[in-house]
Amino acid sequence: MATKSFKIGEYAVGGIIRVEITGKVIQIKALDWNTKEEVRKGTVVSTDLNAESQLDTFLNDLTSYYYAEKVMNWIKEKVEFKPSW
Repeated sequence: MATKSFKIGEYAVGGIIRVEITGKVIQIKALDWNTKEEVRKGTVVSTDLNAESQLDTFLNDLTSYYYAEKVMNWIKEKVEFKPSW
């Protein structure tokens, strides 16, 4: 299991994006900066056909392209995605 919190601040919904990887399940949570309560959550299985695209879309809804790319790069270090073709 791999977990990482990205403390982004005003550029992200809630301010904190937490990624939890358990086996092939990737869970992304937007947490409130002050209370650490969950604001939004998305879950994807890495073996799904469009998993990488779904994660990218969800992350871009939560934060800017720059930070979404930082989070995706960390996820790609930990998980191997199924090719979309």
